[in-house]
Amino acid sequence: MPTLIAPQETPRVVHPAHNILGEGPLWDDTEQALYWVDIKGHQLQCLAGGSVRQWSFDEEITSVHRHAEGGFIVTLRHAIARLHLPEGTLEKWLTPEPELPGNRFNDAVVDANGNLWCGTMDDDEGHTSGSLYRVRPDGDCQRQDSGYIVTNGPVLSPQGDWLYHTDTLGRLIYRFAVDAQGNLSDREPFIRIPQDQGCPDGMTTDRDGNLWVCQFGGWRISVFDSQGQLREEIPMPVANITSCTFGGPDLSTLYITTARKGLDEGALAEQPDAGALFALETQTHGAPTPAFATQA
Repeated sequence: MPTLIAPQETPRVVHPAHNILGEGPLWDDTEQALYWVDIKGHQLQCLAGGSVRQWSFDEEITSVHRHAEGGFIVTLRHAIARLHLPEGTLEKWLTPEPELPGNRFNDAVVDANGNLWCGTMDDDEGHTSGSLYRVRPDGDCQRQDSGYIVTNGPVLSPQGDWLYHTDTLGRLIYRFAVDAQGNLSDREPFIRIPQDQGCPDGMTTDRDGNLWVCQFGGWRISVFDSQGQLREEIPMPVANITSCTFGGPDLSTLYITTARKGLDEGALAEQPDAGALFALETQTHGAPTPAFATQA
């Protein structure tokens, strides 16, 4: 079994951040920059060249991806929008759930065909009103799955033939088969996280198809192979691990977001780095993140 991380390596803080709910890290290969959001802080952040820029919004910004026509495609509380930087201006585009004001968007991913996969959730975390959507660049927005309290971590296998999606409060990661047209089938329970290990949150895949799962309240990232077998556990110095992605010049650095949400004063005193952005040098690699766009 190959080693996934250097034995002497431990996650390090690359920016203190103090995010309430850090999420959605995106490595931008063109800029050699790491973007991520603080959902409850209504902020987008960017780490580049050792410095951090921040943009604040009037509502939650929950995910960010490159748009091939310029700028970014983002999910907000209720809408999917275009974001233009450095101005920080938003153009709202789609609002899939006007009948569910208590819902908000959460995590998202772009596939190799340029489609956005994004989930909604009950912001009070009490009702199974969340759904998974596939959004094509022409505006076609189709619900693909439903019945979630908190949707999380849509991510695809390196070949794009599997999509993984998480029922966070159910502690269950589902796997779907994906056909050439981007349609889902064969939904199956794939990984169940034990109750004493927190809840599965955001995740990513490496080039070998291993699934790196962040565990909110679990103090760890777990690495599973393409058969769903646990290969490695990476201890973290904070409890609430929210999401991760590979970045850096050769896509071997794992960037990890965390959260202060749900921690009382005592817990925060014991976890001074809660909400920070971490990085971990690995012995594997990710893949470049596609842009939201119709492929030629």
